[in-house]
Amino acid sequence: MISEIRIQNFKSIEDQKLKLGRVTVLIGENGCGKSNILEAITFATCAVRDQLDTSYLASRGIRDTEPWWMQSAFEGDPRSPRDKDRIQVSLTSTTKNVIFEAEIIPKTNKEDGSFSHWTVNYKSKAKTADRLEKKFSELEEPVINNTLEKVIEALREVGDSDEKDLESLRENPVTSLAHIFDTFSQYLKNSNFHKEEECSDFLIYAPENAVLRTPPAEGSVTPIGTKGEGLFRLLQSFSDPKFADRLEDMKERLKLVGWFDDFNPPDDHSVSQAKLQIADKWLPEPNRIFDQRSANEGFLYLLFYFSVMMSWRTPKFFAFDNIDSALNPRLCSELMIQIVELAKKYDKQVICTTHNPAILDGLDLNDEDQKLFVIRRNSRGRTVARRVPAPAPLSGETPVRLSEAFMRGIIGGVPNHF
Repeated sequence: MISEIRIQNFKSIEDQKLKLGRVTVLIGENGCGKSNILEAITFATCAVRDQLDTSYLASRGIRDTEPWWMQSAFEGDPRSPRDKDRIQVSLTSTTKNVIFEAEIIPKTNKEDGSFSHWTVNYKSKAKTADRLEKKFSELEEPVINNTLEKVIEALREVGDSDEKDLESLRENPVTSLAHIFDTFSQYLKNSNFHKEEECSDFLIYAPENAVLRTPPAEGSVTPIGTKGEGLFRLLQSFSDPKFADRLEDMKERLKLVGWFDDFNPPDDHSVSQAKLQIADKWLPEPNRIFDQRSANEGFLYLLFYFSVMMSWRTPKFFAFDNIDSALNPRLCSELMIQIVELAKKYDKQVICTTHNPAILDGLDLNDEDQKLFVIRRNSRGRTVARRVPAPAPLSGETPVRLSEAFMRGIIGGVPNHF
């Protein structure tokens, strides 16, 4: 599980850390940077996979924009100079103490200065480089020079290095080798992070009503796309007898919708023709069975959320953007309780954004697995985050509900300029 993220120079975020829970909720006024936080994590996990092309980023939920809008446009604090062209993201694991830390840098075409591609530099740790330099300095000079020449020759064969840069490595062979091996060490750590933490599949789900009603064309996003593409295919996998308990669990949870009685996942061989069979407990036979085209919007959203949370095929770490869409306020609160239960039961980690105060009443902030952050733009326009602690009631008084504290502006997260 990811315990902490740090984001630098990404969109409205200059430099921000967040300590995550198993379930983390972000609130704040429109345009404060909630989605930017989700996109920065997505951008970093795409870098883990070395897939930073525009189409892949869009498939993970990052809004399609010009590359220069991905970088911070702020000048920065002169007391703490940074290279604003370098997007820097680090992800820290709780369980295995593994860290992914990298700079993501735009490269331009020499001819016209237009954007070419993103490159990933694995950040070097000064202490590690110093330790390596000390070890290399103890080796005999011929060994050092011979090793460096082999490295230079390998880099030359790859063909992605400037000849002047290669020649400069010979100016200080010990230091050059120390930094090269340190970079390689960081690369190995990040590769292990990719394999062990299963975070590189992170994406931002933002389901859409029209997509949830329409079976996808064959060959579309699997197991399920950010807007809900592939939901029917994913539901088909719950028909496997090995996972009958999960299907029954889902059906019980869907009874949050008062009219719901039962449903059967699609059994058609062609997913493009698939239909859900949904039963309304109030309707008489033979009209009690209908398909997704006649289902109400809220039911389809719940079906989507529960499918993603309960499936063994969906990522371990992901986000739901605007999780309150199309849901009754009281249902929002209960959904949040269910999301927390499902995250613990099926070993998922999720970040949710919301504008609905009722979502907050489904959180128990005394549980360290559940965290709430208020996101805002500070007086300099930078996105900043503040964790909301569990409410401490005054003696003899009932604590204010989180939804009320949100609406009244007690915990922040609402506009105060009108």
